[in-house]
Amino acid sequence: MKTRLLILLSLFSIFIYGQKAKDSLFEIWRNVDLTDSTRANAYNNLISKYYLEKKTDSAYVLAQELLEFTTDIKLESLNADALITLGNVQYIVGDYPSATENYKKSLSIYKANNNRKGEASSLNNIGRIYRANWNSEEALIYYHKSLSISRQIKDTTTMATNLINIGNIYNLKYKPEKSLEYYNESIKLSEISNNQKGVSLALVNIADAYIIKKQYRLAEIKINKAIQIADSLNNHNYLAYAYSTLARNYYQQKKYSQLIKSAEKSLFYAQKTSNKSRLRGAHYFLFEGYRGLKNFDSTFYHYEKRRDYRDDAEQIKSTIALQEMQIDNSKKTDSLLNIEKVLKTKIVYQKEKNKLRLAWGGSLSALSILAFVVYRNTKRKQHKAEKERQQQIEEKEKILKDLELSIIDAMIEGQEKERQRLAADLHDSVGATLSAAKLQFEHLIKDEIDIKVREKLIKKTSTLLEDAYVEIRSMAHLKNSGVMAKNGLLPAVEKLSKNASGINGLFFDVQSFGLEQRLDNALEITIFRIIQELVTNIIKHANATKGIIHITNHKDSLNIMIEDNGIGFNTKQMAKANSGMGISSIDKRIDHLNGTLTIESEKNKGTTVIIDIPI
Repeated sequence: MKTRLLILLSLFSIFIYGQKAKDSLFEIWRNVDLTDSTRANAYNNLISKYYLEKKTDSAYVLAQELLEFTTDIKLESLNADALITLGNVQYIVGDYPSATENYKKSLSIYKANNNRKGEASSLNNIGRIYRANWNSEEALIYYHKSLSISRQIKDTTTMATNLINIGNIYNLKYKPEKSLEYYNESIKLSEISNNQKGVSLALVNIADAYIIKKQYRLAEIKINKAIQIADSLNNHNYLAYAYSTLARNYYQQKKYSQLIKSAEKSLFYAQKTSNKSRLRGAHYFLFEGYRGLKNFDSTFYHYEKRRDYRDDAEQIKSTIALQEMQIDNSKKTDSLLNIEKVLKTKIVYQKEKNKLRLAWGGSLSALSILAFVVYRNTKRKQHKAEKERQQQIEEKEKILKDLELSIIDAMIEGQEKERQRLAADLHDSVGATLSAAKLQFEHLIKDEIDIKVREKLIKKTSTLLEDAYVEIRSMAHLKNSGVMAKNGLLPAVEKLSKNASGINGLFFDVQSFGLEQRLDNALEITIFRIIQELVTNIIKHANATKGIIHITNHKDSLNIMIEDNGIGFNTKQMAKANSGMGISSIDKRIDHLNGTLTIESEKNKGTTVIIDIPI
């Protein structure tokens, strides 16, 4: 009992101390007798420590107010700090264009004022934007620039952040040993400087590398340490990140029940920060968890919720406009003073509510008989609901069987069309060439032909036979879709990329991992046909200038991601787009391989096609 009391007193003391520190920063900001720079620094610290990763909506409003203040008083260095803080808020909510603009403005101000620490911070943040947009190489350039400056000025905090960000790039490239070098150096720097946030972040990323190496137990140990630290810091953003990584660890092991618990905790903390990337990730893992448990209703629910959280520039602008209206209204009623009063009122209300709950608890015994009757009725309803659910499952299984039969019919129809096409090609092209060669040969065997004419006919006959050979060889290459028995899938795709580049100013790049060993030849042919069809779609429909083909072998599965920076399209109108893009035929081929196809696209933001095929 004494031990519990001591713990409660310690926690209460920590809470009171934290509240006093927060109030102190707020009082400094409100004190107009202090210098403008002192007030601005206090307000920036208040936003970063108590709002940025806990109350992101409020952080945006406060950061806007700070930016206006530093702009009015013309303090360039503090204005750059405010731009960084506002950019960080915009990064969290997914407004990358606005965040980039503010980071670049801050970089120009820091350079003009020879503020090397600020310059390193801006470069690192710009690198984060490139990383979020999957431009790893450009992100590395900015991270290394920032790291170089940080080392020169011996700024250990920024160095630790740079090292983690560089390590993340190598994790993306499936080079965990390389990433661990950077993570371990980062955690040492954070421990020396007692930077607990840095230690927590490094531990999660080290766990990420262990997941890639399939060392799941080690990953779980690191994540649990990170959660303890983040919990002690009350850092909701880091807690959401740690639980999301723990969910991914369970997902790799197909431990769906544990995956769901971790993803729900990630969702809980992500909702407190308004971090769309974290929210989307939590719903994705919940989708995968319920899909693994064959809970169809929850699966579809989280699939829809994940789509709801896709980054949408117009939605972000609307949210920001609403927040600006709210700060204007707040200013009319003494701004944050009024907010503090509202918060205190809520606390009093909550206490009264708790007392009311205790009073209601005493009346529960009188309702026990009624509860028994309700229980019996509920059991009947559950039995009926279970029966209806079983009927739904049987109906869905019937639909799946019908779908499987239709896929088989489509495959047979496709094979028949292929045979007809080959027959037509042989008749129209090779047949005609061989017929001409036959006539030349019959004329050649006549005795009365002149020697010069005979030589000329021999050359013509040889040319016709050579043409027939080339045509047959080309048809054989087409049949094998460019996947040469000698070379395999990757060289064929690289050749396809090279041939497709240069058409309408379009350039293709191929990035691969783990394709040192050959796959089954039939599988390679099918995969190449799918990639070939998608590349053709980009050339015909995307109006793109760049396309990237990623192929990654995870040993037990093959991941293919094809993306472009073209005009994109509305995925809700997918059926209408299918007619000209051949998506349905691609989908059938992937279904035949027991794979999955995901298409993500937005107007004027390009298209990403993700394919996962078990091997």
